[in-house]
Amino acid sequence: MMAAGTTTGYAAGEQTNTSPVDYAQEITYNTPPAGTYQRLRITGESVAAQDSTTALDEINDLPETAETILTARSTSGSINGMLSYGTYDDFFAGILGADWGTTFFASQSSGATLNPRPDGATCNIKLFTADSITGQYVSRSFVSVTGFSNPANNGIFLLDVCGYNPDTAPNSIVIRIFNPNCVNETATGRVTVKSLDLINANTDKTYTLRKKLAGQWQVFSGLMVNQIQIQLQKGQTPTVQIDFIGSDMSITSVDISSAVNAVTTSPLMDVVSGFLGCSIFGAKPAGCIQSATITLARDGAAQDTGMGHVGACGVQFGAFKASMDIEYFFKDYTEFLAWQAGQTGVVWVGIQGSDGYGYQFAILNGQIFNPKNPTSGKNSTIVTTISVTGNPLPGGGTFGMTRLTPSS
Repeated sequence: MMAAGTTTGYAAGEQTNTSPVDYAQEITYNTPPAGTYQRLRITGESVAAQDSTTALDEINDLPETAETILTARSTSGSINGMLSYGTYDDFFAGILGADWGTTFFASQSSGATLNPRPDGATCNIKLFTADSITGQYVSRSFVSVTGFSNPANNGIFLLDVCGYNPDTAPNSIVIRIFNPNCVNETATGRVTVKSLDLINANTDKTYTLRKKLAGQWQVFSGLMVNQIQIQLQKGQTPTVQIDFIGSDMSITSVDISSAVNAVTTSPLMDVVSGFLGCSIFGAKPAGCIQSATITLARDGAAQDTGMGHVGACGVQFGAFKASMDIEYFFKDYTEFLAWQAGQTGVVWVGIQGSDGYGYQFAILNGQIFNPKNPTSGKNSTIVTTISVTGNPLPGGGTFGMTRLTPSS
């Protein structure tokens, strides 16, 4: 008779596959909240406590250092994962210091038209049988346009003004955007124009992260998102690295959560059919994109510590900054000439999963620095590398994101 069942006692120690990591946003800084936690979908994590110590060179009879004294404690580390829709949205909001939300949305299932205007700088998008028009547009704000077959007509653009057709209102709208490269088109599929869902602001957020091992939890409190790096590279799965700095770690056997949401199940995004392109100042590079690295960081972020307790008294969120490093096959000097002229404008990349859910990432007022196209050896195609730095717009705003859905 064949034996059945599982062999026990085989593990040399706790296993990564059975050691979940979850998180929740804190209501009060450095106070682990009760309520619902979200389990993370990750490829690895390295969040840990760091003790700062000192051992003075005390004068004594024996050649040995004095007792080691704890002087401060903090936590830091990273969460690593593969890019999928909805998995890291809370942390994107954390690094940008903002909440997700759509303030303007207009969509039509088919028949939307786009026409360049005589000024050569703007074009009109006409949705005369719109399925949905919600919210209030803001002049000189940024919108995402999706659904046209010509890539030049899709992307992130500055909205000029909207007009409603009184004969067919409220289902008719004309949206004027700044896009000097647009071409005439009547769309056969759904076209959507919507405000950006997330733009950096000043809504500060901290988190509690929990790691369950051996029937207890390591609880990391007072964590702020210090940096996020999104890596899109040919031949590779898109990845995300989220860096934290925090206050303290404790060990507890008490589960303070009321529930833990399961990990997201959205498809992993890919850089073949899922890559939605890259636009630099309204035009796509002539050569194929090789990679795009998006870095979002908090310059000067730190924990404030004091005497009488371990951990931090508070946190400094620093100043938000954004950059992109883009590589593409060199075909012409378009981006070099933009660098030479000191040109500024929108730079964006987009990606989605096989289900049509994805993101557009945009530097709203970018400037090119350090363009280079080295010749590394024979029988190879020259690759250009540019670094795009995000500058704040008048009145604020450096970086924005839009969530894409099949309906958009």
